Amino acid sequence: MNVEKRINKRKKSFNPNLFNPICRIRIYIYTFATFLILYLLSLIFVIHQNRYFMATKINHIGFVLKQIQNKEVVEESKIIYNVGLNSDYGDDSSITKFVNNKISFYNLSYIPNNLVGISSDYIEDIKWNQTLRNEANLALQQLAKDFFDTFWEKIILVSAYRSYDYQVWIKIRWCNDMFCAKPWFSEHQTGLAVDLWEASTKEQFLSNSKLVSYFKWMQENAYKYGFHNTYQKWIEIDWYVVEPWHWRYLGIDLAKYLYDNNITFAEYYKNSK
Repeated sequence: MNVEKRINKRKKSFNPNLFNPICRIRIYIYTFATFLILYLLSLIFVIHQNRYFMATKINHIGFVLKQIQNKEVVEESKIIYNVGLNSDYGDDSSITKFVNNKISFYNLSYIPNNLVGISSDYIEDIKWNQTLRNEANLALQQLAKDFFDTFWEKIILVSAYRSYDYQVWIKIRWCNDMFCAKPWFSEHQTGLAVDLWEASTKEQFLSNSKLVSYFKWMQENAYKYGFHNTYQKWIEIDWYVVEPWHWRYLGIDLAKYLYDNNITFAEYYKNSK
């Protein structure tokens, strides 16, 4: 008797609606709808988190298509301005490879084969993992040490080697061609150029007394280590606006020659053709 009472009690404890077919269908629908909503929310979150990456890739594709359309123009500019692959100016891997907003690399995806990390007690890499070609890095290390001995401050490294893809990302932000080089046309892709302290405008840079003192020291000493301030005589001569922060490794001999003759790399290149 006690057993029957317990069985009946258990039967009464069950919700009879659970065994109702319509109710069970509703439960299945609610469960599916819940999972679907959670899936859509997670999908929206992923898209939101990666929207910039997706926009970058879409714009990159657009840029490449534009480059293909303008291929004849690019090839023509090479014929007009470059002096040939056999020269120091034309070889992508040369220390004296010359590029501006009309003269490009021959290999769109050129990557220097001797890039090394920039690690030093005298250089602060604000991006933590930047690289340079080995010869430029060694020269920069010595320059930074002597700079530190003078000012007791580290050199701030804003930008060093930039790949073609990275330059695409920069240009997506609609930076003017006279200020930011187009992908395939940037000195940074050589692995020999650095931006120091900050990259802003000439007026803003030279309005800071501390940066002015750093710049004057670089003007008087950088050539001793093989570095040259590439853009210092404005668009008509150097093809870009003045950039006190931009320094290019050219080797000591050429850097000293440019310093002694008060000419820029662009002027030297033009006169050497």
